[in-house]
Amino acid sequence: MADDIFIKKDSAIQIGETLAKTGQDWWQSTARWLEVLAYDHKPSTGVSAKEILWRKNKSKLYHYQPTSERIYRVPVLLIYALINKPYVMDLTPGSSLVEYLVKEGYDVYLLDWGEFQWEDRELTYSDFVFDYIAPAARRVARNAGSTDISIIGYCMGGTMSTLYASLFNKPVLRNLVYLAAPIDFADAGAYDVWLRAPGYDPDRIVDAMELIPKGFMDWGTRMLNPVGNYLGTYTRLWKTIEEDEDEHFWKVLNKWATDNINFPGAAYREWIRDFYQHNKLIKNQITLRGRRVQLQRIKANLLALVGTRDHIALPHQTAAALTYLGGNDKTYLEYPVGHGGLVIGTLARDQVFPDIAAWLADRSDLMED
Repeated sequence: MADDIFIKKDSAIQIGETLAKTGQDWWQSTARWLEVLAYDHKPSTGVSAKEILWRKNKSKLYHYQPTSERIYRVPVLLIYALINKPYVMDLTPGSSLVEYLVKEGYDVYLLDWGEFQWEDRELTYSDFVFDYIAPAARRVARNAGSTDISIIGYCMGGTMSTLYASLFNKPVLRNLVYLAAPIDFADAGAYDVWLRAPGYDPDRIVDAMELIPKGFMDWGTRMLNPVGNYLGTYTRLWKTIEEDEDEHFWKVLNKWATDNINFPGAAYREWIRDFYQHNKLIKNQITLRGRRVQLQRIKANLLALVGTRDHIALPHQTAAALTYLGGNDKTYLEYPVGHGGLVIGTLARDQVFPDIAAWLADRSDLMED
């Protein structure tokens, strides 16, 4: 009878030992969590071997050094957004789109915008397309010895690549790859709530700030998913420690996510007003230096990749390219990830990178051809 009512002495000791061990593990994990946040050094990122092929202002055009025999004649130019830094494309060994493509035999280049300062506040999308992307594309083709190039544009970098592709015929743009690149800015999710609110006036913001501070840009992006971006970041670190997993990947990702840059005010005005508020791109109403951007003029082979959980560039915003661009070879792929999951993490490494490389391989000349 007593055994049915009271916990046995041995059981009580086991429970006590379990509780003590759990408490000790919790304190050890918490101590390590605080140590990582307060004292651990930032890991190295963007470490693939490269040379600077061309400079303009603060921008650099990188050429990545081969680690295996070059197989494909058509070079690949990576173009990133004006927000954060482009080393997310070469985050860390084993989780790098650049590294993967180089190993697959591609001649790889990346246009790094640099860090914008006060003197850059008047830069516009006309400047970026005509004075940065177009010269970079010419130098890539010349250095690679090819009349054609491929461009991979991530997020806003894909949108900017679209502006370029519509206006320039040389070098020939053989392949255009979108990674979560917004083309249709209607129904833009949480962005609609803020950017199309009656009181949100980009002219007033730019007139007041001129150069948009990196903290302003970072806060706006994080507030699209505040729980995940603020609380979730730190709970993921604690879980990583608690489950005795490698902390390196959390560190490199957190470094990139918090490594923001200022945004030129003139470009910000255009980005909000012309793209988000008036959706001029798909209406063929964007004009750069007197030349109208017409999407149907883009005849490049198209690969559009999206994350079904992306809250920054919703899948339909990228999928619209299949309707509006003028080429005949168009491929659309979805993955169960968010905005960064197309270039960061296990799924990117095991599925997205191989899909990009295989798609390009079918549409790129071999060196011996």
